[in-house]
Amino acid sequence: MKTTHPRVRRALSAIVLAVGGLALSAAIWTSGSHGFALGVLAFYAVASMAAYRWAGGRSDLAAILGARGDERQRGLDRDATSIAGVSVMLVALVGAIVSVARTGNAGDFGVICLVGGTTYAAALAVLQRRR
Repeated sequence: MKTTHPRVRRALSAIVLAVGGLALSAAIWTSGSHGFALGVLAFYAVASMAAYRWAGGRSDLAAILGARGDERQRGLDRDATSIAGVSVMLVALVGAIVSVARTGNAGDFGVICLVGGTTYAAALAVLQRRR
């Protein structure tokens, strides 16, 4: 079994933040808001460094951020992710309903509902077969 170096595991969250921040900053720069793009880039640089430092600690969150959590910590991460997903889907559903009431079209909220519902159904089917 191949093991990952602890510093690489610790850096995973920071790398995801840095890449996401770089992509967002590039999109904002392309739109013409150069000052805002630099501000966003600086924010994500600081957030990436903070995540790297935090992932080296001994708390449950540090273990989850460092991708080295035990079974209980991975369960906490899974449950928190589930709650966040349900929250996002509820907001998207309310947004789609309001959008349909105002414009007759679900718009972007409808797309989020479609992607969330389809992903849920596919994940349910795959997990059912695996367990």
